[in-house]
Amino acid sequence: MMKTKYFFLLIASLAIFAAGCVEDEVYVGPPSISNMSITPQAPGTTDEVTVTARVTDLKGVTDVKLMYKAGNAAFTEVNMTAGANYQYSGKIPPQAPSTVVQYYVTASNVSGLTGTLPADAPASTNAYTVGAPSIVINEAFSRGTDAEPDWIEIYNNSDVVVDISGYKIYDNGGQSGSKPKMEFPAKTTIPARGFYVIVVDDKATAYPEGSDFGLGSKGDEVWLETPQGFVIDNMVIPALDLEQSYGSKPDGAATRFVLLERTRGASNNTSPTL
Repeated sequence: MMKTKYFFLLIASLAIFAAGCVEDEVYVGPPSISNMSITPQAPGTTDEVTVTARVTDLKGVTDVKLMYKAGNAAFTEVNMTAGANYQYSGKIPPQAPSTVVQYYVTASNVSGLTGTLPADAPASTNAYTVGAPSIVINEAFSRGTDAEPDWIEIYNNSDVVVDISGYKIYDNGGQSGSKPKMEFPAKTTIPARGFYVIVVDDKATAYPEGSDFGLGSKGDEVWLETPQGFVIDNMVIPALDLEQSYGSKPDGAATRFVLLERTRGASNNTSPTL
C-alpha cells in the first residue's frame, strides 16, 4: 500500500515538473506586435499623428513604446497607452512640410524579452512624409487560381495623381531578404482616389525575376515600401475562403474586414463583410 502511494506521488511530481517545462518552452519569446497603423493616413503640417498597434504576450506585457524621428534627428521615445482589445496608442506631434517621419514600436514582457515592429527596427522602420499623398494597401486576394492568381490592390487615398514607379510589395520572403522584393513597373501611376492591382503570384510578370510570391491561404502579411526603402503600409491577411478577399472599408481606411465579394480594381465600399 505504501509503495503504491509513493508511486502515485512520484508520478504526480513528474507531471508537475513536465508541465512546468512545457510552459517554459511554450511561453518563452518576446511580445507579438501587429496591425500597426497611423491616423490620419496622410498627415498635414497641423496634424498630430496617432500610431496604434496590437500587442499581446501570454505572460504579460510590461512596456510598450513608440519610437519616432523627424528627418535626421535622433529617435524620440513615447510611452504608448493601453486600450481595449490589446490596442496601444501613442502620438507624434505635427511636423514641418515635406518632413520624413520614421517610426516603429517596441514592447517588453515580464520575462524581460523585447520585440519590435518592424522586426528589424530600427534598421528598417515605417514612415510617412508630411503633406504627401496617402498610398495604401486596400485589398488582397489569397485564394488564387491559374485563371486568377493572387493579387494585391493599391489605393491612392488623395486628390492628386501619384506615380508609384519603383515602389515595392512583398511578403515574408522579401522582408527576410531570402528573395527580392517585387517592384511596380516604371511609369505606373494611380489617379486621384483610384486603384492599381498588381498580380504577385505570376513568374512571367514578376520584376525583378524571382520576386513573385503566393499569398498563404491560411494567412499572410505583406508590406508596401517606397523607392527610398520606407515602409508606408502593411496588411496582416487572415485565412480566407475561396470567394473572399480582405480589405479596407471604406476605401483607404485603417479598418479592414473579410470581404464576401472581392472588388478587384474597384471600391470596397459596397462589398458585404463578415
